[in-house]
Amino acid sequence: MKQNFIHPALAYVLPALAGLALPLTAHAAPPAACAHISHDSAQGASYTGLVVRTGDGRSTLHAAHMQFAAPAGSSPDSVHAMAEAASLLLLSSVTGQHNAACSSWLSEQGTAAQAILASGKSLGMSWKSASIVVGTAQVSVGTAQLQLQGRTGTGRSAATLNLGGLHYHNVANQGLLPTQAHAAFSIPVNELPALLAAIGGRSTAAPAVHVDIAELRAAQKDSVLSGHGQATLTGDVSATSASGHLEISNLEGLISTARAEGQIKLATALVLARLVSHRSGNANTWDTSWSSGVLTVNGFPLPIQ
Repeated sequence: MKQNFIHPALAYVLPALAGLALPLTAHAAPPAACAHISHDSAQGASYTGLVVRTGDGRSTLHAAHMQFAAPAGSSPDSVHAMAEAASLLLLSSVTGQHNAACSSWLSEQGTAAQAILASGKSLGMSWKSASIVVGTAQVSVGTAQLQLQGRTGTGRSAATLNLGGLHYHNVANQGLLPTQAHAAFSIPVNELPALLAAIGGRSTAAPAVHVDIAELRAAQKDSVLSGHGQATLTGDVSATSASGHLEISNLEGLISTARAEGQIKLATALVLARLVSHRSGNANTWDTSWSSGVLTVNGFPLPIQ
């Protein structure tokens, strides 16, 4: 039986997701209830045989190689801790799992990353030949790269995320999930700790995180989803809002794939989406907004709550 452990918004938020963090050190290691992180060897901030296992043992990340790039002069312990946190966030963002035991530690690493970015310096991280496993379900990632630029005069950090060589096993709707994705977005630097804690932890404070997505692109065979927009993310759905533009090329192919995999409800939803879409060449497009539990698509309000 295929397991559905991938966050529903993988193609959209994995970008905001995936990273913005830090790895390894004796005194800054994550709490045991949060995760256990190890590696075969390390040379500076370059790790081989990296393994991240959640505290409950439900999910793991294995990466043949992980590289974390921090400014010269950064504390080795801080760099290690940031690299570990980044890897944990990659695992959390794909599985959609949140653990309250991780919240404080991730927020601490986010504060360290915030200080670096606030000074105008950049951070970068990459993983090669990674595998994320939950039970019998597995996602393989050929390469994952996240770059965070130093804070600009607007107080924001620009970021780019690239994922390539994505493959799935025993994952629901895997024929519809992207095999490669790219995102360019920005976030206020002072909201970075809250974002890290929200991705991998579980906060009751529901802080608002304001994300601008300049470019989003996710491809599956001949179907490509692209778009741009803004979102205010919180832990409270009634206070979360978003707006943007989306388009999908070869929507018919996605509908056919959904039907072939027996995902009739999904296929029906895509057909309905096609009905309210606009045409632009070979693509279907939508201008969307979400606020107070109401999704508006091309001017049509669709109450979801």
